[in-house]
Amino acid sequence: MTRVLGISSSLRNARFGLGSKALVEELARTSTQDELASFLQAQTKLRFDDFVAAGRADGKPFDEIYAALRKLRGERGLSNSEAALAAALWAAQQEGAEISHVSLSAHFPVTGKGRNLDRLAEEIQNADALVLSGPVYFGDRGSLAQSLVEFIASDPKLKAACKGKVYGGLAVGAKRNGGQETTLIYQMLDMVNLDFLAVGNSSETTAQYGGTAVAGDVGKFHSDAYGIETCLGTGRRVARVANYFKSARETSLHFKDRLKIQLWLLQDTADGAGYELFHKWAKDVEAAVEDVDISVVDVAREEVVRCIACDVCPVDVGKKEDYRCIITTSDDFFVKHHKDIIEPDAVLICSYSPEDRSNLVSVYQQFIERTRYLRRDNYALTDILVAPFVISELSARQNLHLRMLTSAIRHHTVLHHPIIGMIYDGEFLARKKSVEMGCAFVDQARKLALGRHVLEHADDLVYKPVGYEISAHKAEADAVAGKTQEAVRAAADRHAQNAKRRLAAG
Repeated sequence: MTRVLGISSSLRNARFGLGSKALVEELARTSTQDELASFLQAQTKLRFDDFVAAGRADGKPFDEIYAALRKLRGERGLSNSEAALAAALWAAQQEGAEISHVSLSAHFPVTGKGRNLDRLAEEIQNADALVLSGPVYFGDRGSLAQSLVEFIASDPKLKAACKGKVYGGLAVGAKRNGGQETTLIYQMLDMVNLDFLAVGNSSETTAQYGGTAVAGDVGKFHSDAYGIETCLGTGRRVARVANYFKSARETSLHFKDRLKIQLWLLQDTADGAGYELFHKWAKDVEAAVEDVDISVVDVAREEVVRCIACDVCPVDVGKKEDYRCIITTSDDFFVKHHKDIIEPDAVLICSYSPEDRSNLVSVYQQFIERTRYLRRDNYALTDILVAPFVISELSARQNLHLRMLTSAIRHHTVLHHPIIGMIYDGEFLARKKSVEMGCAFVDQARKLALGRHVLEHADDLVYKPVGYEISAHKAEADAVAGKTQEAVRAAADRHAQNAKRRLAAG
């Protein structure tokens, strides 16, 4: 059974010690989403009542209220961040995961040194996946979440144990657009740099950065229906992806053919300096790892027509392998290479970033925006491993790796840490290290691809056009006509056929 650890990083946490165990037991007794909604409402109200009893009704200052709250036994109620986490853990449990809960406030107090950190490390090591929930502070995480990041980073043994674990994040802010997404982005970048593999919320919601909830005052989380759905989607997604890796570990099957990895080169110089570096790097990784084909797709020298933002995209429901973007210009990259770019087991999104941009050839933004049709085609790139790979001159200052991560996760992919190479005085610094990172990427890509092929119905996803009324009407009509179900069946059949063709026993 896949083990998902929920970590709450708010100093307002209500649960700790035996309360963490009680929360898991309470979620196990919660059978339906309606029951979950009632549970969250009741538990957040209990926490509100605790605040009132601790002195809010008497107008006491908050530090006195907080001191009184810390004297409680920690066995009931939920803060807003904990309620978000409870929703995610419940969803993970529905996917068959074994769940557990940790309160960071029990390990990193308001003042003083950390407590029982060996126990915290053990909880993390025993998990297959983590869901980290916390409040927003100035568009970023709180200090408890930061203490967790620093704790893992400072312990070589623990950091090594985290390699390949799945991570998902939840953020709670006082208002919609209150910094939840930036919090999740910064936190995601730190977690992948600790060798976690990051996912967002699931295709049942918006397939973006994770859970984004609105709850400023104590006890308000239960009223944010949209936020609850994104938290549920995050827990669901974390458990499903962790289950791919579990299946890969436990199966006796293996690939008969070679793993396919593509480098999509979206920015280069006119003389192809970047292409030469990426091509040589790919050959070095191929020489170091068995049974992998790595190809460099030189998109930078292709024509990429700009996206015109169709109100219905793609033009119709159909098979994944059929190109259905409205743009049909004969020399357009996607028109020519659609079937090729939906085939790899993993992708490195590549850019060469020189300091002098007078000789730059870039289709980066055109390419990213055109992949809109792939996302809306029921996530044609779902569940493949993706990482940014940027080779940059030292003073280029472009930060494409962060933009690549935030765009790629919206394709329902799994994110690996960026590979960043630096050029100084014409020399590729730490080139050997970048090849080692490439080998590690191949290893994780193989595990993820194998797990996806072992499990059935891995591609039965449907894009939800949240915020698009015209697209929503078209999607509803397609569902009524049976087109959506037909496309889902075709994707499942394609997945099953690929598994039969590629997998062998022994």
